[in-house]
Amino acid sequence: MNVSELVAVEPAGATTRLLRVREHLLKVVTLSPEADALVSETFCPPGMLGVFDVTPEPERESGPAPDLTVVDLPLHPADIDSLLRVAADGGRRGEFELTRNYRLPRFDADAHTVFTLRDVNSDEVAALVRTEDRAVIVRPRSGLGDRWLTRIVRDVATRIAKAEGSLVLHSSALVFDDGAYLVIGDSGAGKSTTAIALARLLPSAGWMGNDRMHLDRRGHSYDVTACPLPLAINKGSLDVMGISDFDRWSVRAGLPGAGSDWDQFQGEDKLKLSSQEVHRLLGVDVVPQAPLAGVILPRIDREAEYLLEPSTPDHTGEVVRRNCFSLDDNLYGEDWLRVPVRHRAPPPSFEGFLEHLAKLPVLRCSLGSAADVARLADEFKGAVGL
Repeated sequence: MNVSELVAVEPAGATTRLLRVREHLLKVVTLSPEADALVSETFCPPGMLGVFDVTPEPERESGPAPDLTVVDLPLHPADIDSLLRVAADGGRRGEFELTRNYRLPRFDADAHTVFTLRDVNSDEVAALVRTEDRAVIVRPRSGLGDRWLTRIVRDVATRIAKAEGSLVLHSSALVFDDGAYLVIGDSGAGKSTTAIALARLLPSAGWMGNDRMHLDRRGHSYDVTACPLPLAINKGSLDVMGISDFDRWSVRAGLPGAGSDWDQFQGEDKLKLSSQEVHRLLGVDVVPQAPLAGVILPRIDREAEYLLEPSTPDHTGEVVRRNCFSLDDNLYGEDWLRVPVRHRAPPPSFEGFLEHLAKLPVLRCSLGSAADVARLADEFKGAVGL
């Protein structure tokens, strides 16, 4: 199959779905039930990163044209290698930034560009062919290959959100009393542990997501939208939450294997849970969007004494600035997919955001045990004025 045939193909027997990403329409086509299921599991519940399934109206033969169609084609590795050789022979060679500081070959022709895809942790090679309104993923039939569709959808949704003015923070979040509380901190500070622990213990609370939160200005407040990255925790986090039956869990990603350090308190290897697995295994409702109500700046340290107090403006500014991905995003580099965006807007002023935080409860805490977590949940309502 040459490139022209590849970008025109409508695979027989494929699953087709329409996704609304904010106000954009994304058509997703795949021959892999596993890849389709992973998209469903990732963007669940509806609204994660502003992504919703669109149910076609039965009385209408056709609806609005999608802004972008993403086609997922599992092929034999030899066919992928052949495609890349043809692209290299007939195109202008260059590079692109798949993720920040990770560059791979691209081949530009008059009507399309072929991008080489290789995960930073794997030697498995795939490709993506980009035309004006289509992105065709060509990848091996493997568990790793099945992830490319979700990864591309997430990339598209993130690009749209950032282009339309979202402020992106390195943060977890929980929802309590219908308000979102950002849990912001450096890597290893205990963001995920604090957010999920409070979501489990506070009445009628929920968990929003892990690692990245998108904030959009709405009049005099901010709406917080979760990015559907898996909850990543190590055994130390489970110990702090008082969870000990994890060895019986059945999770898509599996438990970290032999030789990992996930069972250390500050281990780099993590157990990864999708939002559906968080709900099923930890008994926590997942909420994709809520208005900003406050901020928690955590520190998880077995040696530290329990602490819960209001943060000073200087400390808040330092922590939030270091963890503002709108200022320096360590994951997303150039917009190599050329994501179509209808309305562009700058993100809210960072200084203006800090001024808004000064009107909200901003707490700093230190936790080192399950007893500390229980105490924080007990004192949290009073600390935020509820």
